[in-house]
Amino acid sequence: MSFTVLCSFILAFYVVIWFFDSFFKSCMHYPYYAFLEGTGLKVGIFNFTWTTCAFNRFLYRWSKNLNRVLRKWYTCGYVVTVWLFLPFAVWTLFSFILQHVSQTIQISNVPEVKAMLPGVNIPASDFGVYLLAIGFSTVFHELGHALAAAQEDVQIISVGVYVFTMIPIAFVQLNVEHLNSLTITKRLKIYCAGIWHNITAAFVALLLFFSAPILFNIAYETGLGVRISDFTHDSPLKDVRGLEKGDIVTFINSCEIRNAHEWNYCLHMAHIRYGICTTAEFVAQNDEIMMETIKENDVVECCSKDDLYSFCFEYIEPKTVSDSVLPGQYSCLKPRDMVKEKFTKCTEIGGYSCPRGTHCLKPSLNNHTYLIIIQRENKHAVLYLGLPYDLHKTVFIDQYFPRLGLFSFFSPAQFEKLLRYIVLFSLGIAFINVIPCYGMDGHHIARSLIQLLAKHLNKNGDFITFFTVFTVVVGTGVTVPVFIYLFYKAISEGD
Repeated sequence: MSFTVLCSFILAFYVVIWFFDSFFKSCMHYPYYAFLEGTGLKVGIFNFTWTTCAFNRFLYRWSKNLNRVLRKWYTCGYVVTVWLFLPFAVWTLFSFILQHVSQTIQISNVPEVKAMLPGVNIPASDFGVYLLAIGFSTVFHELGHALAAAQEDVQIISVGVYVFTMIPIAFVQLNVEHLNSLTITKRLKIYCAGIWHNITAAFVALLLFFSAPILFNIAYETGLGVRISDFTHDSPLKDVRGLEKGDIVTFINSCEIRNAHEWNYCLHMAHIRYGICTTAEFVAQNDEIMMETIKENDVVECCSKDDLYSFCFEYIEPKTVSDSVLPGQYSCLKPRDMVKEKFTKCTEIGGYSCPRGTHCLKPSLNNHTYLIIIQRENKHAVLYLGLPYDLHKTVFIDQYFPRLGLFSFFSPAQFEKLLRYIVLFSLGIAFINVIPCYGMDGHHIARSLIQLLAKHLNKNGDFITFFTVFTVVVGTGVTVPVFIYLFYKAISEGD
C-alpha cells in the first residue's frame, strides 16, 4: 500500500462518515443529536472526537491511594523534564536547523530527527502497530496529566480521544480555575507529567526490547540465524532466483548472522568492497573473457553483453608479481560458481591477501553497486547486485524460532516491533510537547518558568506577558517550519 492509496482510503472513509452524519442530522435531527451527546461523539472535517467522564472517579481514587508515591514520582518528573529533557530538546532542534541551513556547520552526536509516515518510510503492513503505539503513547501521556492533576485536587472535567485522519490523540480537560489557583511548582508538575510519562514509557519499552530474547526463551530459540518473514511489494529480492519466505539466512558476504542485530551489522559491513579468493586452476577452466572495454565510469566490462550470469573480475593480489599465473588482469567468471561451496573473502583492509594457492579477484562494479552474497541454510546462495539498503528496507526478518509448532502462530518480533514504535513515538511526543510551541505543554511550561523568574526578579505581569508571548512565538515559528520540512522530505524521499 503506497502513501497515495492510504490517503485515498482515508478520504473515502471520511466521505462516508460525512455523508451519514449529514443524513442523520437532516432526517433524524433530535434522536441523532441525543445519540451524539449521550455517547460523547463529535464529527468534524477529517476528524472525530470522543469524550467521557466515566474514568474520573477511578482516576481520583487511584491518585489518592498512591498519593505519597505519586507526589515523589511527579516531582522527579518535573526535575527531569525541566532541567534535562527541555535543554536537550532545544539543543537538538537548533542543532538540526544549523546543520540544514549551513552546510559548513557539522555538529556531532545530534539525534536523527525525521517524520514517520505509514506507506512512505514505514511499511504499510505496520499500520496497525503504528496506530497502537501512537494510541498507547498519547493515552499514557494524558494519564500523567490526569493523575498529577487529581493528586493536586484539580477537577478533571473529562477525558477523551481526538482522531485526526487516522492518528489517535488522547486528551484530558481540567478545570482551569482550579489549575491556576495552584502554586507555580505544582502547576509545573502537572504540565510536565505527560512528558515524564513518555520518557519513562520509552525507557521501559527499550529495556523490554533488549530483554525480549530472554523473556521469550522458554518458547522460542534465537541464535540460529534469521528467517525471512515477508517482503515489501516492490522488493527486488523476491523474484524467481531471489529469496523466499521461510528462508534462513546465515551469512551475508561471509559475515555470520545469528540474530537480528547481526543481520543489521552484516548489512552495514556489506558496504565494504571485497574480492573472492580463487585458485588459478578455476580461473583457467572457467574464464570467458572477451575483448576488454572501458566504460565512461571507468568500470571494466570484459564479458559478453548477452551473458547475464557472469561478471568481470579484476585480479588484485598480488599486484607486484609480473609473472602472474593468471591469463590476464581481468577475467570473466560466473560468481555463482565461485561461491558454490564455502568461500574466502579478501578486502582492502586485509591487503586483499588470500590463502596460499589462491588469488584475490574483485568484481568490477561502479561506486553505487555492490555484489551481495546471501547464504541460506540448506539452499544455494542468492547473489544480489544492488545496494545493502534494498535488503534492509524491503526484506523483513524474524530472529525467533518456535520450539514447538504450537507457538508458530505468534512471533516475539511483532512484540519487538511494537516496543520499537513505542520508543520512537513516546520520545517524539515528549519532544514536541516540551518545546515552547503554541497549544503544547511547552507553552504552559515556558509561561510557568517565566513566572518563577519574574517572582525571583520582582517583575510585574507585563514582564511575564511579554516574554511568554516572545518565547511561544519564537518556539512556534521555529518548530512549525521544521515539521513541515520533515514531512515534505519524508514524502519526497518516499516517492
